[in-house]
Amino acid sequence: MKVILAPVAIFRRTFACIASKSTMAQNGDRCLNLEKLVRPNIFSLSPYRCARDENKGKHGVYMDANENGYGPCLQDVGDLHRYPCPYQPELKSKIAAFRGVKPEQIFLGVGSDEAIDMAIRVFCAPGRHSILVTPPTYGMYKVCAAINDVAVQRVDLTPEFQLNLEETLAAVTEDTRLIFLCSPCNPTGETLNTADIRTLLSSPKFHGCVVLDEAYVDFSAKGSLATLVDEFPRLIVMQTLSKSFGLAGIRLGWAIAHESIVGIFNNVKAPYNISRLTAELAQKALDSVDVMQATASKLVEHRTAMMEELERMPGVLKVFPSDANFIMFRVAPAEAAGVYQRMADRGVLIRYRGDQVHCDGCLRITVCTAADNELALKTLASELQQLQDGGGEPSPKRSLQ
Repeated sequence: MKVILAPVAIFRRTFACIASKSTMAQNGDRCLNLEKLVRPNIFSLSPYRCARDENKGKHGVYMDANENGYGPCLQDVGDLHRYPCPYQPELKSKIAAFRGVKPEQIFLGVGSDEAIDMAIRVFCAPGRHSILVTPPTYGMYKVCAAINDVAVQRVDLTPEFQLNLEETLAAVTEDTRLIFLCSPCNPTGETLNTADIRTLLSSPKFHGCVVLDEAYVDFSAKGSLATLVDEFPRLIVMQTLSKSFGLAGIRLGWAIAHESIVGIFNNVKAPYNISRLTAELAQKALDSVDVMQATASKLVEHRTAMMEELERMPGVLKVFPSDANFIMFRVAPAEAAGVYQRMADRGVLIRYRGDQVHCDGCLRITVCTAADNELALKTLASELQQLQDGGGEPSPKRSLQ
């Protein structure tokens, strides 16, 4: 009979290494104590063991998982009647090689949204703990917290869209389990200062985890901070194939974190959360990193050209710096929502962001192909010119998402 070590025993050995006195002395307050941070019921959870767990690595006649032995009802789709591997070691190895981390530091999720939800479920007890967000930022952090009955603390970014460190550290309490940061930030496009993130992780005032959402990192020359998980075991870095790889439709994201955090996440996740089709396409994508990088470089060139055009365009008051595949810019606050709506009526869909902090009058536009960019800029210029000529309609008095 195969002996499986209980998760508690495995993780306690990890704590002894991470939170030893020597580690504390060298790294300040960077130690990771999962027994204190993780919800007790999840820390002691005995995970569901699927058929592939019990017979891991064995091959033969598969009669252990109640699959359909006659195969799929569709032709030429391979062995989709079999459950996928719950561990996806080949895929994790490719991600690890790409990002310079270890396979055991990777949790795979259905988009990075699953990883966001997983972090909240693991670390935050409903009705007791809280997360901290730094608006303007990605809206799913707040939504996932609400779904899980977790309070949301808010400390706005500065008007320059950087962390307000003093206010953030003053706001955290013993019940603040996660600080969510988005860098490059959605919707602003700005990359947060690395020194500020290090300060949060090193501060004796905060003992929870910092979740760094890097969905747009491949469009930034500043690069990923994923390798910092070795230095800071309370850092969780989230990434996705949806943006630079152009694979939003297959829904694959991941969290890069200390091995013990990943182990807890794997205990909680559904056993087969990543489908065979998703895993196969993701592996092909990671074998084509050079193609992704060439496309990302092309989009960065388009971004620069669009920003220059926007800066020259009458009616555009400000164009914000961007390290992402989108640009945020400001028009007259009284007219922004109307411009957004009329462009949509003309078939050019952008986003209104004027209802977010420090974003009065702001619109966000995705950088696309040269032809799409040209059409969008011409449509925008036309709408703004109509406003200057006095022919535009007033903006609707409502908040648009």
